[in-house]
Amino acid sequence: MFFPVSRSASLSLPAQIAAQVRTAVAEGTLRPGDTIASTRELAAQLGVSRGTVVSAFDQLISEGYLQTAQGAPTRIHPELRVPHQNQQSSQRSNASVVASGLLSLAPTSGIDGMIRPAAWHRAWREASYDLPKQADPQGEPKLRTAIAEHLRVARGLHVFPEEVIVTGGTREGLLLTLMSIGSNVRVGIETSEASGLRSVIPLAGHTTVPCLCDAQGVLVSQLPDDIDALLVTPAHVPPFGGVMTVRRRIELLEWASATNTLLIEDDFNTELRYRTAPQPTLSALPSTGHVLTLGTFTTLLHKQLSAGYIVTTPDTFSEVQAIRRVLGMPVSTVTQHAIAHLLTDGTVRKSTKAFHARLTKRRRQLAPFIARLNEVPGARNASMSNANSADIFVEFDHEHHLLRFREELRGAGCECAISGPAKTGERQFALLSFSTLSDQDFNTATRALATILGL
Repeated sequence: MFFPVSRSASLSLPAQIAAQVRTAVAEGTLRPGDTIASTRELAAQLGVSRGTVVSAFDQLISEGYLQTAQGAPTRIHPELRVPHQNQQSSQRSNASVVASGLLSLAPTSGIDGMIRPAAWHRAWREASYDLPKQADPQGEPKLRTAIAEHLRVARGLHVFPEEVIVTGGTREGLLLTLMSIGSNVRVGIETSEASGLRSVIPLAGHTTVPCLCDAQGVLVSQLPDDIDALLVTPAHVPPFGGVMTVRRRIELLEWASATNTLLIEDDFNTELRYRTAPQPTLSALPSTGHVLTLGTFTTLLHKQLSAGYIVTTPDTFSEVQAIRRVLGMPVSTVTQHAIAHLLTDGTVRKSTKAFHARLTKRRRQLAPFIARLNEVPGARNASMSNANSADIFVEFDHEHHLLRFREELRGAGCECAISGPAKTGERQFALLSFSTLSDQDFNTATRALATILGL
């Protein structure tokens, strides 16, 4: 369980813990009968006293959420009645299964079980042994140093630990950034991003400005001249995960420098995409423009882990740090030390290597489907969406052919991602993402695809 708490929040620490347990139950993350960590274990994970957790548990027991018995682990009360509506909400939020019960083949940013439980237990144990007496509001130096080294090795980005600020994930990092750049700011977004980070922008009191893009990202020559910042995902261009070429990146940097526009780079899902030399981040390329890089540990460690970082610039560091100090650190000290341990002891490197090996195997298994997909009525140019994924990209000559394919796939129990409503002359696409599926879901999905293709 990951229950980040903050000493600067208006709620007391016990109230925060109790609230997050209630939320986990309401969303279906915890269900009646599930065991949860002991008060001692949870206190170590969160970096709080055991008495704080005991107070939270006592409140939850009195409310009927928890059940305790001598010599038995603490459980979510087996007789707890969870409202049916919340159960449906939980199903909608599940990244692998859509509300209709279909297996989703839409791209996702994280993987359950990327890091084995034994490695997590070891990291929590090591983290609890050496906690500082006072937390660093910028993020623990041990973690910031580990992040800087990770970025050097995995992304070819040379930064100093002092330039890194720890966040509660990409969304919190973006909100932190937006709050630091002033008020009533116009923020450009890629038009193909229908959800996700763009929804954060209005929360900071800013205005979103759609910007035209193609498979390689924003069209620099057509960028509006009245935006103050631009949010881009060069390593995973939405909605189908294309990659912005180095030439386009350099063109974008030159534009940002000439117009004095801040670039906010969401370095989405990159560590698992690149098996060899990675495409450089925008901030790794030579430029006089200002680039803030947002990163997350969701992909590398666990999809439920709300922790990440911002790589600032000399001109933006003070403002971002000031907002960080006001809002407080949302990631507990013990969690930060556990993440640092996983980054430095080789666990992340080994897990990433194993994931790449699994991707290579899946690409071989999916190869026979490519030729047959080109025989589907209206389909053409079926291929892997990029050289480092196990995702299949299919182009269709007309929207009705695309929708027919989607319905056939639904009939076999799966749901793919598709392009939006077409304008005249626009191509239509379907994306079937197999990269982050569990082995069981991968087998289910390939059987479904084989069924509709007659393999």
